[in-house]
Amino acid sequence: MSATTPQMLHSLFIAAFNSGNLDALVALYEPGAALVTPEGATQTGAGQLRTSFQALIGMKGRMTIDTVCVIEADGIALLRGSWSLESSAPDGAPVTMKGQSIEAARRQQDGSWRFIIDHPFGAM
Repeated sequence: MSATTPQMLHSLFIAAFNSGNLDALVALYEPGAALVTPEGATQTGAGQLRTSFQALIGMKGRMTIDTVCVIEADGIALLRGSWSLESSAPDGAPVTMKGQSIEAARRQQDGSWRFIIDHPFGAM
């Protein structure tokens, strides 16, 4: 499923992540999209995004995103979200990650929306 509005991107991200659907997750991004890692490095392109997301999905956690705002102008959208990820460490100890994300998305020629930049900690 593709996002018909930029607002849909967060809900589709959550659905793909929580179901462990790596292909659907990567499909929410343009082929040359950029993702900032927790360490501050930038991953670009579907292959690097796939590797980053595979590690996150491997945590088998549950993620939520509350969309804080969406600003759209001329086929570009700026999104801001408040997210959390609840998981367990290998020893069973609870693991919680939280952040304030900022993303840029672009309307595609078919009218759908895809992320072009994703900074999970960019709005902190």
